[in-house]
Amino acid sequence: MEKSTDTNTTKKGFSSGVDSASGSIHRVIDNAAEASSPAIKHMTASAHETVDKMASGVNHAAEVISKKGEQLQHLQQQLAEGTRNQVRSHPLVSLGVALAGGMLFSWWLSRRTGAQNGA
Repeated sequence: MEKSTDTNTTKKGFSSGVDSASGSIHRVIDNAAEASSPAIKHMTASAHETVDKMASGVNHAAEVISKKGEQLQHLQQQLAEGTRNQVRSHPLVSLGVALAGGMLFSWWLSRRTGAQNGA
């Protein structure tokens, strides 16, 4: 549950940063518009719209990433629980798989070390 809170805090911080950046860009556009002709004012209005669309898109992307992160956390919890259940249901098979995996990994590492020393 703490990770969900961390994700929300990160999302809020990110959104705050995007809002701050877009506000700064808007101020620069406004300053430029004040010292310009009507044609440039029209261009600055378009620039404001573009900045707003970009900020909206970034905020939407942040929301999607946050949701996907929560989905991945849920999937991780399900996989961990499934593995725990399998180990509890079949302790000897689990021990055998762990031993065989350890032996294979050790064999693979010793071959790599031997190949590097011989080369």
